[in-house]
Amino acid sequence: MSEAPGARFSLSGRILGAMFVLVCVMYGAALGGLGLPLIDRVRTQLQLGAERELSALKTAIQDEVLLRDYPAIEQTIRRRVDQSHLLQASYMLRQVRIEAQSPARAGNYPAWFAALVQPGPVRAETRLDIGGTSYGSLSVAIDPAPAMQDLWALGKRFTLLASASLLVMLVLMQLLLTRSLRGLYELRLAARAIESGNFAARARLVSGSPPEVRETKLAFNHMADHVGKLVAALEHEHAELLVEKERLRVTFESIGDAVLVTDASGLIEFLNPRAEELTGFASEEARGKRVQEVMPLIEESSGDPVVNPLEIALVRDAVVELDNHTLIRRRDGSTIAISDTAAPIHSVDGRVQGGVLVFQDETERRSLMQRLAWQAERDHLTGLWNRRAMEDKLTAAVYSVQHVPRHFVFCYIDLDRFKLVNDTCGHRAGDALLQRLTAIMARRIEGENHYLARLGGDEFGLLFIDATLSTALNQIQALRDEIGRFRFEWEDKVFRLGVSFGVTELHAGHSDVGEILAQADTACYHAKSLGGNAIQVYEKTHPALQKINDEMQWIAVITRAFEAHRFVLFRQEKVALRDDVVARHYEVLLRMRGEDGVIISPGEFLPAAERYGLAPSFDRWVVRNVFAYLDTHPEDTACYALNLSGRSLSDASTADFILEEISRYHFDPTRISFEVTETAAIDNLDTCERLILTLKSRGIHFALDDFGRGQSSFGYLKRLPVASLKIDGDFVRGLDTDREKLAIVKAMHTLAHELGKETIAEQVETEAELACLKAMGVDFVQGYLLSKPAPLPV
Repeated sequence: MSEAPGARFSLSGRILGAMFVLVCVMYGAALGGLGLPLIDRVRTQLQLGAERELSALKTAIQDEVLLRDYPAIEQTIRRRVDQSHLLQASYMLRQVRIEAQSPARAGNYPAWFAALVQPGPVRAETRLDIGGTSYGSLSVAIDPAPAMQDLWALGKRFTLLASASLLVMLVLMQLLLTRSLRGLYELRLAARAIESGNFAARARLVSGSPPEVRETKLAFNHMADHVGKLVAALEHEHAELLVEKERLRVTFESIGDAVLVTDASGLIEFLNPRAEELTGFASEEARGKRVQEVMPLIEESSGDPVVNPLEIALVRDAVVELDNHTLIRRRDGSTIAISDTAAPIHSVDGRVQGGVLVFQDETERRSLMQRLAWQAERDHLTGLWNRRAMEDKLTAAVYSVQHVPRHFVFCYIDLDRFKLVNDTCGHRAGDALLQRLTAIMARRIEGENHYLARLGGDEFGLLFIDATLSTALNQIQALRDEIGRFRFEWEDKVFRLGVSFGVTELHAGHSDVGEILAQADTACYHAKSLGGNAIQVYEKTHPALQKINDEMQWIAVITRAFEAHRFVLFRQEKVALRDDVVARHYEVLLRMRGEDGVIISPGEFLPAAERYGLAPSFDRWVVRNVFAYLDTHPEDTACYALNLSGRSLSDASTADFILEEISRYHFDPTRISFEVTETAAIDNLDTCERLILTLKSRGIHFALDDFGRGQSSFGYLKRLPVASLKIDGDFVRGLDTDREKLAIVKAMHTLAHELGKETIAEQVETEAELACLKAMGVDFVQGYLLSKPAPLPV
């Protein structure tokens, strides 16, 4: 910025300069005011002197003129010119001219002064008339130099006097200004000190200062105090801003989210390390670029470009979130799935100053979501549709059948003898078998109009779309034949499996998916009861299927009875035939009381409970109530045997439950034993063995119930550490008249004793049967002959 004219001069210099100029102007005015009249006066005096000289010369030559004595006239004129300040004098009469001249005198004054005054020679001329007769003319020219010299001397004296006065005045004024402006100099020094950063500098208040300066100093000091406070506050805020800036920098650099900041025009100003990592651009390299240049967005499925949300946020002045199906193309060409939020940054007055884009790498999460979505509909072991997906497709099929004339057939598939593989070779073999079988089924069945799903365990569902019942049955038959030809080899064992099919055709009368699954399950259950490897189409009037439906009706009855606490405990004594047995032994039996109060036999409701998975709930209810009875009736010292269902045996948490219940009550656990059926034990061989060993460590024994009913009982005895064998009642009834039954019972009893196990004969109903068992040496007998079931005296 250029300085204004005179800005380099100090205040005193400008005041003194102004005074000098003023005095000079006044001097010039005074000189002009006094000098011009003096010049006029000098000119007037010169004219008068010329006239006086002319008059004197006229008088001096008047006599010579009358005598016409021209030499005398010349002599007189010459003498007069020499004696006076005349430059020239002349007399003229016709052809006679007499003239005398003298050189002009040099004046002691400058030429410019002479040019300024410019008086020039002053002339005077007159006619010589004597007695009315003209005798010629006379003229003189007077020299102005003496007058000019006097005038110059007067001007010099005036100028010297004015200069001396000006000098004195300037000195006095300088002294006055120095004293008066001392306070301003101090203000200047204080201001420069503050300018250099010394905010403690203040102007000194000196006595004798002019009031204006003193007031200015006070105002300056007050202003300096205020400025100091403001600067201190600004420094404090600046320090806080630096701390906040550092905190933000550390936060931006350490957070897992990527952060991109732009100015109001959308040009990048900053990338945090995570953003640099995801985009492939360094922050310095990205600065000044458009967001779309650094992180181009594309749609995940189509690959089409996507408008960056930060640009939209800056235009709309609103927060904008990105669609979930967006990728960024990195600098190296790779793509990353992201989710982000863009928002404008506002100033204090609400104006948009920039924008911030926060985004995260969603690749792993989106992949996980895709896997979870796949797992939500697919079975993790086989890759088939899962039960939920099949139920969704059945729901759509029911809706379609009710509104459009289409054909749907649903088939429930249950593998036969699958548990044999699981228990013999382990679960790894079972999983491998399922994977190979599902591959066969999928290759044979699943297609554009078929959906194959694993419903759970070894159960599958197959939905035929736009297929008649006969078409579906043909494909099901082909599938059964394919599976029948399949041989599963595991280590040194070879297994051949069958499969049971339950088929139902969808129609407009179906109300929900549960009804379809129940019908197909019922048909499959009947096919399995026929020996397996069979196909059964659901028919509402089929007697066997009707019986299964009746069982299903029992589920509602059982549920209501359970909620109304209408289940009761009975016990039936097991009579010891040995003399060394002191304590009494009972088997705990479960009974249900109908709504009318009549006791319902377990043979009516237990099959349904077993089939539909309610048996474990019964088992736990019995365990809990029997343990509570033993805890509250210490006078009862008898031993009690409780029944465990097959589903409880297959549940790995059963042992923990029993041990936990034992710890809750106070009684001798050796008084407790459990009875498991031979079939259930064989179907759950591994878990049954673990359960028996776990509880045996607490003194709890097991008995193998219904022994002899299975086909491979002897082969499994060595793996099951049971304490007793309970001979099935089918062999006990009539053994006194049936030699085969007698031989079988004897063999079972002999085998049990050889293995160190006790024998219990159930369903003893005649004295003859009892006598045979006594003679044989059976340890315990149980039946209506000896003791009928009676309520537990709770």
